[in-house]
Amino acid sequence: MKTVIYLDVLLLTNFVLGTLFLLAAGLVSGQRCSGGRALCGAAVAAASSLALLAPTAPWSVGLLYKGGTGALAVAAAYGWPGWRAFVRLLAWFWLLNLMLTGAVLLPGARMEVNNLSVYLPLSPEVLLVSAGCVYGGLTLALHLLGDGKKACFPAELEIAGVVLPVRAFHDTGFGVREPLSGCGVVLVRFAAVEARLPPALRTYLKETFSGSGILPPPELGVRLVPCDTVAGHCLLPAVPAQALRWTARGRQQTRHGLYAAFCDTPPPPPGWTLLVGSDVMEGS
Repeated sequence: MKTVIYLDVLLLTNFVLGTLFLLAAGLVSGQRCSGGRALCGAAVAAASSLALLAPTAPWSVGLLYKGGTGALAVAAAYGWPGWRAFVRLLAWFWLLNLMLTGAVLLPGARMEVNNLSVYLPLSPEVLLVSAGCVYGGLTLALHLLGDGKKACFPAELEIAGVVLPVRAFHDTGFGVREPLSGCGVVLVRFAAVEARLPPALRTYLKETFSGSGILPPPELGVRLVPCDTVAGHCLLPAVPAQALRWTARGRQQTRHGLYAAFCDTPPPPPGWTLLVGSDVMEGS
């Protein structure tokens, strides 16, 4: 008995599944992506399903193909958030696909495999509902268990030999790098640390945020870092930071080679002084 596969249904179903699983992988891994990037990643995932129609290849080739297309889909959606975060995203993306296969096979459905791509003789509605259940189950579990990354924690930021006590907040959606050096960037609220800053840096930042537009003293090593916010695109003044230190699970954590960018914003609801992204937290 021949199996009839409709190309449009195959691509559309895998496109929706890819969108759900990419978003779910980011949800579990603490990463975020824009809607446009998620759709790009889903398009790659949908196109990879065409291997089901190709001539059967050795399992090693199929494994390489699935791994490569999965990595390409994750990269299209999330870019390069650091190798640890990328591997975590990719692992969850694969695991969620396996979870879906197991969920729909529980009732005893038949399946066909070609090039490690699985075809299940089920309606698209059943597949999408099953995928929605997997995504909903993860969301519910995270909601019930809570997210430990939401709370502020005490840290120390060292700039020009001055140690600044700060309240750090881990924002998984914050990922800025200094464009010339590629170093990680932390965001500091100027008003919260103004009194403790070195005099030359304090004067320069105060004049900058007042709109005078003065040139920075060369010894400060100021760089302008592009940053996208809800208010639009902006350039933030940043200076080299010697170290960022905090304690996690009883162990001292230190990051070197950073830039501290300053912003002039009112105190946010979490009450943070310093915003740090996953790339700096994980040391990638």
